[in-house]
Amino acid sequence: MNDPNGMFQLGALYHVLFQYNSDAAIWGPPSWGHVVSSDLAHWQRLPNALEPDTTYDNNGVFSGSATVVNGTPILLYTGVDNFTEYGYYYQTQAMATPSPLPPSNPDPLLTHWTKSAQNPIISNTPLGGNHSQFRDPTTAWQQDGIYYSAVGGQLDCSGSAMLYSSPDSATWEYVGLLASQTGADPSAECTPADNGESCDQFGAACRSWECPDFFTVPGLNGGYALKWSDQVLGRTPYGADWYVLGNSPGSYAVADDISYADGLFTSTYMEAAYTPRFLDYGSIYASKSFDLDDGRRLMMSWVFETSVGCSEQCSAGTAFTNASGWQGVQTIPRVVTYDAKLSELMFYPIVEVEQLRGELLYQSSVTLDQTTPLVTAPFSNTSNGGRQLDIMLNITLTAPTSASGINSTFDAGVMLIHDSTTSTRVLLNGTMIQASSTTWVVSSLGVFVNRTLSGGATNTTYQGGFEGGAVSVPSGGLALDDLQLRVLVDHSLLEVFANQGRGRIASRVYPLSNDSWTVSMFATMQLAGSSALSAAIYAMDSCWVDSV
Repeated sequence: MNDPNGMFQLGALYHVLFQYNSDAAIWGPPSWGHVVSSDLAHWQRLPNALEPDTTYDNNGVFSGSATVVNGTPILLYTGVDNFTEYGYYYQTQAMATPSPLPPSNPDPLLTHWTKSAQNPIISNTPLGGNHSQFRDPTTAWQQDGIYYSAVGGQLDCSGSAMLYSSPDSATWEYVGLLASQTGADPSAECTPADNGESCDQFGAACRSWECPDFFTVPGLNGGYALKWSDQVLGRTPYGADWYVLGNSPGSYAVADDISYADGLFTSTYMEAAYTPRFLDYGSIYASKSFDLDDGRRLMMSWVFETSVGCSEQCSAGTAFTNASGWQGVQTIPRVVTYDAKLSELMFYPIVEVEQLRGELLYQSSVTLDQTTPLVTAPFSNTSNGGRQLDIMLNITLTAPTSASGINSTFDAGVMLIHDSTTSTRVLLNGTMIQASSTTWVVSSLGVFVNRTLSGGATNTTYQGGFEGGAVSVPSGGLALDDLQLRVLVDHSLLEVFANQGRGRIASRVYPLSNDSWTVSMFATMQLAGSSALSAAIYAMDSCWVDSV
C-alpha cells in the first residue's frame, strides 16, 4: 500500500482510495484499493476500485484525486503505459466515475467504477514538459464556472504544478503554470533548463514534484497552501512532503501570462517570503487532503517502511517485509488548521479517532525531578499487548529557584518499553529562559522519537536513530504549563503530535519481542527544577469492521 488518492465524502459515507499492489508486498503496477466509513473511525474493506487493465494504464493506475461534481464523485488519475517500449512510464491523465452514476446508483458503497471512454482526458504535456514526469492530478476546484486541476511533474527541469481547466470537468486544456520550484522554493537554487534538456527526477537542485495539493483553510485570509512531494537521492529522508503558504493567486485564467513564468502562485504570504516547511518529520509521503461537509479539511499520508534492509522507500522490499506479507500504512486522518500567531499549518488527529478508545489504562499526575526522573505507568497487560494505545501527556515545568539569569534545558516524554532490553523514547525537549525577575518561559522546543534502542528489525541508524525537529513557539515564548505530547501507537507505527499538531512525526519501530509493551514517563532538567506530568493512556480497538 502506498499513496492515498481519491478521498471524498458522499452523503453519510467517507471513501478513501489508495495505491495498492494486491499481488505482493513490494511496489508493482498499482491498482486503487478502496475502504469506506460511516464515522471516520471504523472502516470496511471493499474490492479494488480501479485496475491497470486498459492500454493507457496497463503499467499502473498511478496517483490522483477525487472531486464531487453535482453529487457524482469523479476520480482523476495518472495512467502509465509503454514502459517496455520507452524504458520509462509514459504518463497521461484519465478519469473514472461510479457505475451507474448517482443518484440512480443503488450501491452506497460505490463498489463499481467505469473509466471514461474519452480517456486519456489529458494527453499532452506543456512545452518544456515530458511524459515521464507528468502525474498525480489534484482535486479540482471552481472559479467563474470553470474547473481547474493541477498536475505534478517537471517543466524545464523545475518541479512544477501544471494548471489545466475544464468547462465540464471532463474535457481539459492547459492554462499555464500554477506553481513551480523556482517560485515556491527558491532555496533549492533550481535554474530552469533549456527546452529538451535531460532532467533528473531526483536532483539535488532541480527535482520533480509529485502529488501536489492546493487548498485553503479558515483563517488564511484569502491565502492558500501548496503542498508537494519530492525525492532526492542520498537525502534522508529520501522522500519528503513540503508545504508553503501564499497569497491568493487571483484569476486562474491568466496563468499563461508571461509575467507568471515562475507560476501564478508563489510563496509570498502576508508580504513576506514563506520558507517551505516539512509536513511531518517522519517517514511520510504523497499526502493528500479533502474537504468534509462540515467544513473541516482532512489530510492523510502514506507511511513507508524503514526496517533493516530498506532503501529509499523500501519499494523492493526486504526479507523482513516479505515475511510480514505487507508494506505501508496510512496515517489517521488529520484536521488541517491555521495558527495565525505562528503563520503555520497544524495537523492533528480527528476527534472521531477517540471512538476507538477502549479501556482507560492509566490516568494520573506525577512530579519528576533530578531525584526521581522516571516513573512507570502501572497498568496491566491489555488484550492488544500494549501495542495499540492513545497516550495523552500534559507537561508543566517548574523553574529552578537558584539560577537567576541562566538558561535551563529540559526533556520530558514517554518511553515505550518493549521488553527488558529494548525501548523507544518519544519526547519534547527545549530551553527555558528567565523572561523577567518572576517569569520563566520556554524559548525553544523540539519533538523527537529516539529509536536507537528499539531493537528487532528497527533500523536504528536511519536518520541517526532520531526522527524529529523544531516546534515553533511564539516570539514571547511558551508558558511553562503549555506543553502537550500525544502518541498514537499502532504496532510498528507511532504517530506523534506536539502542542496540538504544531509538530508531527510518523515513525516506524519494529521490536520483535512477544512481550507486552508498557509505558514509563520521564523528565530531566539541566538545573534543579521539576516537571509535573499528567497522563491519560487508553487501549485502542481495531478500526476494521465487516460492514459500516
